[in-house]
Amino acid sequence: MPNAVVMTGYGPPEVLKWAGVPQREPGEGQIRIKVKAAGISPTDLVLRAGYVKAIPLPPNAVLGFEAAGTVDAVGPGVTGTSIGDGVTALLLGLGGYAEYALASIWTRKPDTVSWIDAAALPSSAEAAVGVLRQLNVKSGETLLLFGGGGSVGIIATQLAVARGIKVISAVGEHDETLARELGATPVRYGPGLAGRVRALGAVDAVFDAAGKGVLADAIALAGGPRRVITLADPAAADFGVTFSQYTTDRAPGALDETIALLADGRLRLRAHTSMPMQQAAEAHRQLESGTVHERIILTLQ
Repeated sequence: MPNAVVMTGYGPPEVLKWAGVPQREPGEGQIRIKVKAAGISPTDLVLRAGYVKAIPLPPNAVLGFEAAGTVDAVGPGVTGTSIGDGVTALLLGLGGYAEYALASIWTRKPDTVSWIDAAALPSSAEAAVGVLRQLNVKSGETLLLFGGGGSVGIIATQLAVARGIKVISAVGEHDETLARELGATPVRYGPGLAGRVRALGAVDAVFDAAGKGVLADAIALAGGPRRVITLADPAAADFGVTFSQYTTDRAPGALDETIALLADGRLRLRAHTSMPMQQAAEAHRQLESGTVHERIILTLQ
């Protein structure tokens, strides 16, 4: 019987336990991955705590929206993928914190990309590509990005800059240098932010990857809510702003596009560290404490 980090209920990190789970078989269009690494996303933390019950979780749910590993089994209708292939996958049904995971969306992992980097890519890359497409930002336009130092923001900055888009990146003090290195113009969070942005020129679109109550400023700077999209602010509807959630047509091909850039050294990910998957509860505890600025990737030997 394989093992996984199961959620024994909603609550603090201690509800996460390493335990045996039934082995599942891949269905139509699915593969089963023998997991080598799995990313922890901010959504994992709020799901575990029970803050977002709009996504119902079954008993003994296994968290994790992204994982990388080798193909262990293929389901009916799968072509172009063989047992033993290295892949990175976006897991819509969760399940990444496990020895084995089922996936419907994946791409081949180039040899030059590490397992840890491959596991850190999928959900952030899909969100970054998807929102940029929804905003339809063009070369020569200016994009204001909130959360520029986060996993999604870092990828979105690089994709936008490569397309000739001017990026103004709202960041904390510790991410100012990073924003500049990625080709953005940093502006510091805090009182007076809107004025600091205005001093840099007009804004065509706003991408909120932070969800820190910035929508009023975003709308004022963009001249209305039409080209403002948030990934994280639950108050979006109150402001008439689009709250972007995953759909199958938000960013098809995002993994293929970004894994190629990562393999070529043309894409940088947020700094991350790793911990054994069996220590998932401790990883959640460290992330919630606010003392860890890096992402944590769970690994299996």
